[in-house]
Amino acid sequence: MENILAIITQWDDAETVLAEAEKLCACLHTGLEVLVPVHDQLGELNKYLNFQDFSQLQTDIVAGERSRLESLCVGKNHRLHVEWAKKVHVTIVEKARSIGAGLIVMMASHDPVLSVLIHTPDDWHLFRDTPCPVLAMVKDRKPCQQVIAAIDALDNQEPHHQLTARLLDSAAAMAKAEDVPLKVLSVVPDPALVYAGIANAPMSGDFLRDTMAIAEKKTLALVERLGISPQGIDVVTGRVEEVVSQRASQDEALLVIGNAANKGLKGFLIGNTAERILRGMKTHMLVVN
Repeated sequence: MENILAIITQWDDAETVLAEAEKLCACLHTGLEVLVPVHDQLGELNKYLNFQDFSQLQTDIVAGERSRLESLCVGKNHRLHVEWAKKVHVTIVEKARSIGAGLIVMMASHDPVLSVLIHTPDDWHLFRDTPCPVLAMVKDRKPCQQVIAAIDALDNQEPHHQLTARLLDSAAAMAKAEDVPLKVLSVVPDPALVYAGIANAPMSGDFLRDTMAIAEKKTLALVERLGISPQGIDVVTGRVEEVVSQRASQDEALLVIGNAANKGLKGFLIGNTAERILRGMKTHMLVVN
């Protein structure tokens, strides 16, 4: 893995994010770079100031954040960046690309569900555009007991196969870094939860059992082909985001999930599983794009 990029968006979370990134750097033998994106929240204030005054105010704000970051990282050999950001997710993506980051570590923003109706949270934009996996952290996380790689074993498209391979490779690396077992979870959507009345159809039970058997066979073939040896493979049924979230929370796991990066109207109407899980996540989540 290349460098790890730690993102500090709230100073209350800074020490926690930095500690997690430093731990992963030590385990994965990588360098660490730290970015503080200074979100431009001055709005139209520049209309009421002349350019020189506004430019000086911006310079002073960035200098203050730089001083705070240097104090946090005193005595540490990290590369530090403080950048003015019109759009935080764009600044993060550009920095990750410029340094060849192999992993982004940050605290999830946890925008309330209502805000989804108003705007798309920066976390979601980042998941869709990032050039590398993103570890979205939560506050007050319990010690990690295992890594759960949640996959869709039924999708036969080649791009999805490539995404799943990257997901499992990342999950194996995180399990090694955390020194915990790796589990693979494949969730088969239950038609009875999607289509009203289908639960009473004579074929629905056989259909679901057959589909789960296919998913299990494909999952076993996939991990064997990739040379990954998980401590357990579970194929279950239900609503994907509900099952995955509950399993990760109950097992005190680091959840690793792929993101299809749906954008535009499709992304707005359908969303991505990773984004739906993010709304109620209670454990750290690694999102692989």
